[in-house]
Order: sequence, then C-alpha cells, then structure tokens
Amino acid sequence: MDKKKVIFQEERLDSILNMLEKNERILTADLRKKFNTSVVTIRKDLTILENRGHLKRTHGGAIKTKKFYHGLALKEKEKINLEEKMRIVKTAATLITDGDTIILDSGSTTSLLAREIKNRKNLTVITNALNIASDLLDTDVEVIMLGGNLIKDGLTLAGPLTDSMLRQVSASKVFLGVDGIDFSVGLTTPNIQEAHTSQVMMSVAGDVVLLADASKFGRRSLGVIAKLNEIDVLVTTKVLEEDEARYCDENKVKVLAC
Repeated sequence: MDKKKVIFQEERLDSILNMLEKNERILTADLRKKFNTSVVTIRKDLTILENRGHLKRTHGGAIKTKKFYHGLALKEKEKINLEEKMRIVKTAATLITDGDTIILDSGSTTSLLAREIKNRKNLTVITNALNIASDLLDTDVEVIMLGGNLIKDGLTLAGPLTDSMLRQVSASKVFLGVDGIDFSVGLTTPNIQEAHTSQVMMSVAGDVVLLADASKFGRRSLGVIAKLNEIDVLVTTKVLEEDEARYCDENKVKVLAC
C-alpha cells in the first residue's frame, strides 16, 4: 500500500490560500478530505490564516478577506462591465412609469439609466449628479438638480446642503448605485458624505431600487449607506448563492436577475 505524502503545515496553508484565490470560499469538510487530516487540524490552520489577515472564518469554513475598495473616478467606472450594466439598465427602466418622480443617485449605472429613459414623457428626475442633469437637458424630462459640495471625481454633489434639499421633496422611487455590497456590512461607498446623502435619498423615496453588477458583491468601502435588507428591489447580474438568495427572500428584497 502506498504511503500518503506528508504535508507540512506551511504547505497546507499555501494550498488553502491558493484555493481561496480561485473560489473565494472554502469548506472545512473539503479541506479535511483534501489533506487527509482532522477537522481540529484544519480549524487550527484556518485560525492561523485568519490571524494573518488572509481570510475570515465562518460556520463550516472560511471566506477570503476583502480589502477596502477606495473607488474610481466616474470616467473610469463607465468603462467597466458595460455590457452587464446595460442589462441592468434595461430591466430597471421597466420599473419606471409615466407620472413617476424618481431620484437618480450618482454613479455609472444610474447615468446609463438616465440615458435609457431620456425620451420618457411626464417624468421628473431628482438628481445630485451633474452628468445626469446634463444628459437630460434637451429632453422632456423635468429635472430637479440638488445643490451641495462638489465631489469632482464623481461629478456629484453631496453633504449637508444636498441633504437639506432632499428633505423638502418626495419621490416614488430612488435608484441607487453603490461601490460595494457585503451581506454583513451592507451597501457602501468610499465617500462618507455621499453615503449619508444616499441614506437621505432612501428616506424620502417610496421604493429603494439597487442597481449592482456582479463585481460589486463581496467588497466594501468606508462609508456605510444601509443594510441590504433596507432596500426593496435588487437589480443585478450576479447569480446569488443559496444563502444570499435566502437572505433576500427572508427580508422581502425582490431580486430581478439580468
């Protein structure tokens, strides 16, 4: 009978990290079988890697630690995942009806949505995004432009003045674009002022619609906007994991897959 090769601890740790790079999550039971060792040993390995900051232990396994996402300028965001964003926009546009007053938050996906609906009639758009207001200039869409502090990279206005103006209006729906979605932390964006302005947008709107391509999931930024269970509709290209889909179902978050 062939003797099994002895695998040293550091070799196991390297192998575990390689598995995480490919799959982003691992199960203790799978690791036990792969390395032909005990659950106790695997748990010790995962604890070591967690202490080194490489992963986060979960019930039955571990997930890859996500680094903070510091964001990109709008002109850079617009080049990323364009095909996915267009699928999201086509679906989101079906949620907008004649007579609606909607809020469009700043962002590359919401900007595409503005262009998608620019030929609509009897529609009012409230926005803090300079590029969205510009795209709707020569249309029949009524635009209410919010004031505030200019965040140049995002062509957006945010801060106390923006928040004050928002509290004087009401909308049927708000369409949010975020930089990160973490099922534990929630919806995030790098700028704290923008995060707070998005919170106020949610508070004055009837329905909260989140537009998020698959790349947004599993990462987080400094400013927390809200928990995922505070939105009403998620329009996404991500194929949700079983536990993620269950979370949405239990919290009455309607998922529109694109």
